[in-house]
Amino acid sequence: MKTTGAIVKDLSVIKQVFLDMDGTIYEGGKLFPTTVPFLRFLKSRGVGYAFLSNNSSFSKAQYVEKICRIGIPCTEDDFYISTDYTIDYLHRFHPETKRIYLLGMKCIRPQFEQSGFVIDEEDPQAVVVAFDRELVYERVCRAAWFLRRGVPGFATHPDPFCPTDLPTWLVDCGAITKMLEAATNTKLKVLGKPDPGLIVEAARRRGATPAEALMVGDRLSTDIAVGVNAGAVTCHITGTNNDLVVPEGIVPDFAVRNLGELQQIWENSVK
Repeated sequence: MKTTGAIVKDLSVIKQVFLDMDGTIYEGGKLFPTTVPFLRFLKSRGVGYAFLSNNSSFSKAQYVEKICRIGIPCTEDDFYISTDYTIDYLHRFHPETKRIYLLGMKCIRPQFEQSGFVIDEEDPQAVVVAFDRELVYERVCRAAWFLRRGVPGFATHPDPFCPTDLPTWLVDCGAITKMLEAATNTKLKVLGKPDPGLIVEAARRRGATPAEALMVGDRLSTDIAVGVNAGAVTCHITGTNNDLVVPEGIVPDFAVRNLGELQQIWENSVK
């Protein structure tokens, strides 16, 4: 076990823990053995927790089904994903936007529609780019056409690839975004981790401030960076190499091999 950073943060102030998923609480379809004991520990301390993910290729209902299947009872309220933040961001900063062109999986369309947006294939006010695992070339070209005409673009998250335990390399939203920017000579507003607003909004929904939150994840470039950027306490789950590039100055407050080690540190520091 070890901690890093100039000052070891006080865990007694933590009211809310935000957990990345793949690489943090499970790998592929296998739950880490330290996950459930850690969640029970948080409940015993009266500390809330929620799962934060940049992966916008699944609906929250699909996330609930997966997490329940691998052994963690949960509801949609236990998740805040980049799709949620994109919707919140548009409502807060672009309330005039009602019609969107969505380059993403069909499963996330209902969430946008239920949040008051109309999916418009002809005259959108914004282009939203997500992690589309069913990418269709014609739809990419349509999104590019709108961007070239001056329609503002928003990407749900910057991840260039999605980790997997399968023999493939999953091209993610960040790479799709870069392709569109290169093809159209435009810039999209990129949301999701490491945008600090994601932690701010997720904490606000749960009655906490970023300073009262702990962000735990395996990616320095997104999970730890979003916590650092928002002023939250951060804990890096080491042992994976899912970062292509790590921004300078991103140093976690704690670095551990698994959630069990974090639990031990917490138990020893907060009596």
